[in-house]
Amino acid sequence: MCLIMSVLVFVFSASFLSRHLPHFLSVILIFELITMGVFLLSGYCFSHSTNSFGCYICFIILAFSVAEAVLGLALLVSCSRGVALTAVKAYSFMGV
Repeated sequence: MCLIMSVLVFVFSASFLSRHLPHFLSVILIFELITMGVFLLSGYCFSHSTNSFGCYICFIILAFSVAEAVLGLALLVSCSRGVALTAVKAYSFMGV
C-alpha cells in the first residue's frame, strides 16, 4: 500500500510540475510532494532491509526536505517583499 501511494504521489507531482509553473508557491508545494514521495518510497524500500542504514538515509532525505522548504519559503517572502508597493514596518525587528 505504501509503495503504491508513494509512486502515485511521485507521478502526480511530476505531472503537475510540467503543467502548473506560473505561480512560485505551487512549484514549492509540488517539490514538497516530490520529496514526500521519495521519502515514502525510500521508507518502504528500506523497511524490508535488515540493517539500520536505511533509517539514516530516510532521515537525511527528511532533513533535505526541511531545508528545501525553508529556502523556498525564504525565497518566496523575499520575492514578494521585493515587488510590494508599500513598505511594511512589521518586519523591522528582523533587522531588514
